[in-house]
Amino acid sequence: MPMTKEAVKDRMEDGNTVLLNVVSEADYARLHIKGSENFPKGSDDDFARAVEKKYGKARFFITYCAGPTCAAGAKAAQALRDNGFRADHYPGGSREWSQAGYPTEGTDAKVRAPVPAVYANAN
Repeated sequence: MPMTKEAVKDRMEDGNTVLLNVVSEADYARLHIKGSENFPKGSDDDFARAVEKKYGKARFFITYCAGPTCAAGAKAAQALRDNGFRADHYPGGSREWSQAGYPTEGTDAKVRAPVPAVYANAN
């Protein structure tokens, strides 16, 4: 079953969990969950080998991409599971995470301060 943003947040507090953003470097630079690693997904076997080389298999992995219309995160989690990793997918992705007010980074992660009410209606 795919993970919720709350479950991801809880798992991130565990030092044994790695959050993998599987989009391109350019998309990662625009918006990603703070603390996640950019690990673009290539072929299933190459992806799993690269993850194992960098992190080993002992950790728990959560994969994600931009949002629910992106299938790469689910495919990446499945590729990891098929290769003996403990892994799950967060379908909400960086968009849902950002909309929830959770910490993000990137060029599109700039948080705008609310306009004070006294100025909001000024013309």
